[in-house]
Amino acid sequence: MKKEEYVAAIESILFVSQKPIKIEEICRSLNMDAAAVEELINALGEKLKDSGVNIAVSKKGFTITPNEKYRKYFSKFLKKRKSALSRELLEVVAILLKDRSTKEKIDKLRGVNNTRSLNILLKKGYVKKEIIEGKIFYSLTDALIKSLKPEIRSILQDSGLFNEKEY
Repeated sequence: MKKEEYVAAIESILFVSQKPIKIEEICRSLNMDAAAVEELINALGEKLKDSGVNIAVSKKGFTITPNEKYRKYFSKFLKKRKSALSRELLEVVAILLKDRSTKEKIDKLRGVNNTRSLNILLKKGYVKKEIIEGKIFYSLTDALIKSLKPEIRSILQDSGLFNEKEY
């Protein structure tokens, strides 16, 4: 293979990886020593310097990152993109599907502190906070239910966890 082909191979490896890659992993993939791979990574960095992406180096390894020069464009895109809820957020949502609840009750059911999860759900507009008789209760909002795919809403409705009329 030519040098350009090795550079392209490293670029494709970094592109498909969802996490930073250590130089040793690239060495194994290309069957090359670390010095040669490092030289190729530098060549790739030089090739990409005026493009929309860059090579980032951290303790965890190498990765492709967006060029900061174009932040205003990719940040708008990321804000509009719907994000999936993590398992921890889904667990909190599952608890709240049944009925509104206090943070203490959610913490007890999950066995962990849920301040972060509740704050994320509040920020997304999926949960609302209500004060009833001096206690803070959390409940799901219409925004969460409406954000679900129709087939998921249907499954939840069939299970009796919520009434479509309520949302």
